[in-house]
Amino acid sequence: MKKEKQYHPTEHEIQEQIINYLKYKGIFFWRNNVGRKHNLHFGLKGSADLLGLTPNGIFFAIEVKDWKGKLSVEQKEFEKKINKNNGIYILARDVDYIKDIL
Repeated sequence: MKKEKQYHPTEHEIQEQIINYLKYKGIFFWRNNVGRKHNLHFGLKGSADLLGLTPNGIFFAIEVKDWKGKLSVEQKEFEKKINKNNGIYILARDVDYIKDIL
């Protein structure tokens, strides 16, 4: 008997679900783009995909990964800096995890 392949959402699909949830809840956030185009670097390397403020003013950073994604060294350093400064760092693999924290 052939085993059915389990569906896993992509990082993009997870991120879209999280963005829709944050908009629905009226939480202030922005999409943080980091990368390189030709020889031009933009954004802070390692910073999270989504940044924002909770309704009570606490800074949060959400890094979106699919079920198999891992944080880079730079992303782990960014996480440490957010946590050290009393912010909220979230490694999100689905939208439900966000609902439990924010």
